[in-house]
Amino acid sequence: MSTATPDDIDIGAVWRSLRRAAPKLVLLSMLVGGATYAALSQFPPLYTSEAQIQIVAPKGGNDQSFADVASRLDKEAVNTHLRGLLAPDLALQIIAEEKLDKSPEFNDALREPGPIDSVLKELGIDRGSGESEQDRVLKAFNKRLEIYSPKESRIIGIRFTSSDPKLAAEVANKIAETYRAQLATRSLSETDAVQQALQPKIDKLVKEVAEAEASVEHFRAQANIFKAGPNNTGLNQQQLGDINAELTRAQAARSEADARAQSVREMVRAGNAEALPDVQRSPLIQNLVQQRVRVERQLAELSATLLPAHPRMRQLRADLEGLQRQIKSEVGKIVEGVEKNASIAASREASVRQSLEQMKKQVVGTGDDEVQLRQLEAVAKSKRAELDRLQARYEANRIAADRRAVPVEAQIISLARPTSVPSFPKPLPYSVLAAMATLLFGVAVVITRALFTAARGGSIGVTSKSPSSIATARTTKAPELAPDAIGVQLVPSIADLAQQLAAHPQDIGGFRALMTGANDPIDVGAEAVELAKAISDAGSDVILIDWSPEGQGIADGLGIEPRAGFNELLQGKATFEDVVTRIPASGGHFIAAGSPVRDRDTVLDPDRVNLTLDALDTAYDYILIAARKDVARALFESILGRFDAGIVVSEPRRRGTLPEAPGTFLGFEVADIQLYRIERAKSNQLARERLLRVSAKDTVPVTA
Repeated sequence: MSTATPDDIDIGAVWRSLRRAAPKLVLLSMLVGGATYAALSQFPPLYTSEAQIQIVAPKGGNDQSFADVASRLDKEAVNTHLRGLLAPDLALQIIAEEKLDKSPEFNDALREPGPIDSVLKELGIDRGSGESEQDRVLKAFNKRLEIYSPKESRIIGIRFTSSDPKLAAEVANKIAETYRAQLATRSLSETDAVQQALQPKIDKLVKEVAEAEASVEHFRAQANIFKAGPNNTGLNQQQLGDINAELTRAQAARSEADARAQSVREMVRAGNAEALPDVQRSPLIQNLVQQRVRVERQLAELSATLLPAHPRMRQLRADLEGLQRQIKSEVGKIVEGVEKNASIAASREASVRQSLEQMKKQVVGTGDDEVQLRQLEAVAKSKRAELDRLQARYEANRIAADRRAVPVEAQIISLARPTSVPSFPKPLPYSVLAAMATLLFGVAVVITRALFTAARGGSIGVTSKSPSSIATARTTKAPELAPDAIGVQLVPSIADLAQQLAAHPQDIGGFRALMTGANDPIDVGAEAVELAKAISDAGSDVILIDWSPEGQGIADGLGIEPRAGFNELLQGKATFEDVVTRIPASGGHFIAAGSPVRDRDTVLDPDRVNLTLDALDTAYDYILIAARKDVARALFESILGRFDAGIVVSEPRRRGTLPEAPGTFLGFEVADIQLYRIERAKSNQLARERLLRVSAKDTVPVTA
């Protein structure tokens, strides 16, 4: 079957089906509501009381523990309290205190067996077999208990239901008070199992760490291996490092002294000893040089007036020689000092190097002791790390325990009270609800059934191709026709039938009509051609389709040469351009039957037939399909009756040959499809003769 679309739904048919079923639906709903009221009235009343508690952090504390408790009061924490209120231990405590196990309401074993229990017992079925009394009472208790928390709230509601309103209030209040007391004292009385497991390990490790560290110190003293310094390194290593650094400094000092001594020697050999930096920095030499300069200046001044043998001149030369000897002596002392410093630096370097070699031998001699000491230190360090880890874990658990010791307060903000209004049963609201549900369900069933059986053009029995059908499209242009005994409109002539069909609104388009005979021997080809011409002459676009899977159509009578037709089009072997031709002497178009097919089902694919007819709907105002009764019935059934009109041609004076029942077409119950019947007369014979006259004329192919 083809897939139905929203356009196929006839709202009017659905409404009519719903209107017909309305009295039955209302009656059924009232019966269901009444039965529900009567059944609920037989149940004993139950009363529900509610107590409310609020989970809050304790006030008046600025300690970090109070802040931590407040931070834990999120939705997940409230849900945890919800689960705590449903704990079996709490329920068993309340059951024991209120002695609910002695009440037949909670203990089925104390209740007199009812009719159902008696029947089950006769059948060998015991509903309470294998269940202990405690489990039975606990299950009944939990069934009557409801714990809830409103969204985005720290309030917890405790509801309890019982046939005794006073008992319902007492149990709800008892649960709230007992849980509040447990919550306030639970954290203070808990013993942390982790702390108990850690304490012996810590005590043992303390002793082991002390012994390991003592062994390290004892061996260090015995081996004369000490550590000092910021890095806690061995004394030998520190001394070796210090001597090595000292050697580096001595080498640098010796190199510098050698360089100075070499420079001094070269300047002395060149006679530039006075240019030495040390000489120039000496105040004594600078004073002697100044005196020499004065004597030389006086000697030069007096040489111009006095002879060399003059006593004054001899005195000045003697003073000059004395100053030069003194300057040379002082310079020699400085040079000798530089040489001595170089020698001292070399001796210092040699001494440091000797000490370094001795320290190396000492370090090598203590290597085995160092290795053993490092092993002892590693053991002591490992034990110390394990001890620190356990102590840190112990301290963290202690802090957590201290935080848990801060009680979370469960404040009772509303106590339960006995109520006189039962919470169950409520016969009137439940009865109305059952009646409305029955009514809505019945409406849904009726609508669904109507959609599948009476509201879609794709369903046999409600055969309407579109919401706008020929039955609602009549206008005053067409003459009034009287239906015959089976509800089919009798049409006196083809012209009258064309006028009836022309009353279809032209803005809708795609009006489909299936024309067939009252019985299989009747060939409706002549009437179909005449009707198509009449519709075309009225100014409408019409196409006539010769439906004959066996290929025995009306093309021969029209004088149309054999060509591909509707059969090839449905099989995908031809296109519209290949099969559409013009009706001779008319503006209407025609599609022949085409080549015969062996199996009728090969061309009766519903999807392909509907797709082809839908394409013709967009191009033509009227689609007229002519076929013998048997093949017309197969087509009508295949596409689920998607036609707007059904036309039956019968022989004159043979009305009784129509086997149709009222409201049926081709054996199917139909609605919203206009049915016509035309009797052949002498005018039809003239139409056949006209077909024979135009059969010799050429046909002109056209495109769709």
